[in-house]
Amino acid sequence: MNTYVLLLAEALISIAASLAVLHVLSRPLLNILNQICPDEQAASFWMSYTKVMLMIAPLLLVLMVDMLSHFSSPTDTLRLALIAAFAGLLIGLRSIGKRLGQFVRVPAQAEHTS
Repeated sequence: MNTYVLLLAEALISIAASLAVLHVLSRPLLNILNQICPDEQAASFWMSYTKVMLMIAPLLLVLMVDMLSHFSSPTDTLRLALIAAFAGLLIGLRSIGKRLGQFVRVPAQAEHTS
């Protein structure tokens, strides 16, 4: 397989994985951001920031892994690209979740009276 076509396929794998995750998370994330941000502009900024980060992190990891690995089989290269894309999403989601978790408060349980 042509090197450029393979690189394009790897980038498309990363972008598709990122878009799938963003599709699932966008509405709930925006709801949370609207609750914890002081105004709509701040929530919109953090939503855009999250989208950019969840697109860049997996793609960057895919490109770095591609640069460092050399497989003879295109299937192995694409498999590694998929693993790298998911690893990038996992890293990005963990950092976002860790940060947002600081603002989400669990209500205290009411004491049971008998």
